Amino acid sequence: MKRAISLLFIILSLLAFKNFALAQPEVDACYNFLDAGDYRRAIEAGKGAVQKYPNNLKAHYCLGISYSRMGEFKLALEHLKKAESLTSDKENLMDIYGWIGFTYDGMGYLDDALLYYSRSLSLAIDLGNKSMQATALNGIANIYESKGELDKALSYYEESLKLETDEKEKAGTYNNIAIIYVNKSDYQKAMEYFQKAIEISERYGDYHEASQIKLNLGNAYRKMKDYEKAERYLLEGLKGVKKVGDKYWEAAGYGYLGWLYRDKGDKKTAKDYLTRAYDLFKSIGAEGKAKEVLSDIQKLEEKK
Repeated sequence: MKRAISLLFIILSLLAFKNFALAQPEVDACYNFLDAGDYRRAIEAGKGAVQKYPNNLKAHYCLGISYSRMGEFKLALEHLKKAESLTSDKENLMDIYGWIGFTYDGMGYLDDALLYYSRSLSLAIDLGNKSMQATALNGIANIYESKGELDKALSYYEESLKLETDEKEKAGTYNNIAIIYVNKSDYQKAMEYFQKAIEISERYGDYHEASQIKLNLGNAYRKMKDYEKAERYLLEGLKGVKKVGDKYWEAAGYGYLGWLYRDKGDKKTAKDYLTRAYDLFKSIGAEGKAKEVLSDIQKLEEKK
C-alpha cells in the first residue's frame, strides 16, 4: 500500500418504496442487522431476501452495502449494480451511486469511483440534500488524495466538513484530514484531528469506526518512528475490525504491520504480514490494494 486509508461514511437510506403494500420480513431483517453493525447476519438475511425477491431494489441494495462494509467488493458491486438497474428514482440513485463509488474506491478503480461520487453529488445538490453532499465530497476528496493531489483533497474535505451538521458524521472527515496532514509531515495537526475523530466515534459507541481510525493513527506513529505506540494502536485497531469481520480493514492492518516491521528491520515478519495483506485484498476483489502490497513485497525481496 502506498498510503494510509481514508474513511467514507455513506448515509444509509432504507429506500422506503411506496410500491410495496406488504412488508417483506427478510428485507427488513437485512436492514435491522445492517443498522446494528452485524454485517455477517445482514449478508445472510440479504441473500435470503434476494433469493425470495430477485427484483427487489431494497434487497439488492441492503445486500450490496453489507458486502461492501465487509470488504467483499466484487459481490457488493454485483448487487449495487442490480439495484441501480431497478430504479429511476433520484433519491434512490443518489444513495446507490454513493455506494458504488465507495466500492470502486475500495477496489482501486479511482476513475470509476470519481464518476459515481460525482453523480451522487450532482443528485444531492439537485435534491438539496446537504448530508449526502458532504458524503460525496468526502469521496471525491479521497480520490484526489489517492492521486497525490493533497491540497485539492484537503479543500474538498474542508468543504464537506462545513456541510456536516451531525457531529458523528464529522469523525470520518476528521480522520481524512488527519491523513492529509500526515502526508504533509505536519504530525502535530494530524494527531489533533485523529484524537478528535476517535473521541467522537467512541462517544457514539461506534467502535468499528474507532478501530479503523486507530489503524491509521498507528501508521502515523510508524512514520514518526514511535514504533511502540505504532504497534499498540495497530494491534488494538486490528482486533476491533476483525471482531466485526471487516476484511478490507483487516487487510489494511496487516499491511500497516508489514510496514512497521520493515522499518524496524525485521524483514521476515514484515513479509509475513504483507503476504497476509495481499492474500486478503486479493480474495475480496481489492485489486488496486493487492497490487500495491505485491509491489511492497517485491521491494522487500530486492533489498535482501
